Amino acid sequence: MLEFLSWSNFFYLVGILLGGYLTLVASKYKRIVKEVQDVSNALEKAYEDGNLTKKEKEDIMKEALDVLKALINLKWKLF
Repeated sequence: MLEFLSWSNFFYLVGILLGGYLTLVASKYKRIVKEVQDVSNALEKAYEDGNLTKKEKEDIMKEALDVLKALINLKWKLF
């Protein structure tokens, strides 16, 4: 039994527990990360030609509001 209780096994167990915890956290924030990526894509698409039209501004604002909605849903589960 004492052969099993070693530093390498302890660090292995800590790694497994930490990996599981990070997986749970990542799944919780998955929606927010997706929405932030959408904002980034909208900004990249809007600034391709160097000009920002009114339609592109509205699209960016919509995506930013989706990020805010995802943050609110994470905290209070309203929608």
